[in-house]
Amino acid sequence: MAEQPKKPAGGAFGCWLAEHRAELQKEVGPGKPASEVAKLAGARYKTLSEDTKAVYQKMFEAAKAKYEADMAAFLEAGGEKKSTKRKAEKSSKRKKDPAAPKKPAGGAFGCFLSKNRAAFTEECKGQPVTAITKLASDRWKALGEDEKKIYQADYEAKKAEYEEAMKSYVPLPSADDEADKPAKKARLSPEQKEAERAKQADKAHAKEKKATEKKVTEKKVKEGGKAPKAKASPKKKVGKSAPEVPAVELPPTVAARAEKAGLKDQLVKLAARPDVMNSGKSHTAILKALEESGGLIHPAKRALLGA
Repeated sequence: MAEQPKKPAGGAFGCWLAEHRAELQKEVGPGKPASEVAKLAGARYKTLSEDTKAVYQKMFEAAKAKYEADMAAFLEAGGEKKSTKRKAEKSSKRKKDPAAPKKPAGGAFGCFLSKNRAAFTEECKGQPVTAITKLASDRWKALGEDEKKIYQADYEAKKAEYEEAMKSYVPLPSADDEADKPAKKARLSPEQKEAERAKQADKAHAKEKKATEKKVTEKKVKEGGKAPKAKASPKKKVGKSAPEVPAVELPPTVAARAEKAGLKDQLVKLAARPDVMNSGKSHTAILKALEESGGLIHPAKRALLGA
């Protein structure tokens, strides 16, 4: 199934940052906090002329127009638009960085589907998007073990490349938020400012108290006395262990079919879920849903339970 188009974000500044991100990271140097890159980006962007900013504004508008056209084609092909609304308590979570290394998914089958997606799409022209995944699954099952090993090696290479990229990846916070921090601080009410000062004073007092206690202890030890015993930390309560996942016994024919399709692990995991077990769906139906979803557990679960 085709992925939902990604909506461009960040306006003109986002386009400029995407174009200059690598050189900004190089200029700041390795080992520095991500906020340093964001601060540098915000400062550099402010020095740009209005004409230069207008160029990036046009780039953003072009990207936005392309997104709207791609979204229309996605919906027309049977795709379902995911809601972008978030609950208030989740609004403070870090947004996904579009420049982050992309983790390969789907294993060997995912590599096979990616390589042949264009051909499968052409064959299924005029049919629902699910027909592409079904065709890919049938073709995958028809491959020999030697051919499958080629795609498995391709997946392992992509996975190793992703893990290596993650070692040097520096996640960036929202540059707009970083640049706006002084303004946010200036907007604090007198009461909020006073509370902030009190908080800082409490931290300073605690730090001073700790330093004084350390000096007293060192003095006692130097004079031949015994250092005061440190307070024992309270024992952590041991929580209840998570319930064991019930074992799933697959019929021999279904197990063989799943093994051949490379979906046995996904089938066992999905079939063991309480809501799927309670639905009364057969293992054959569960395997069919996995085949149609390209081995993805959550889409298969939604297809089975209608949610």
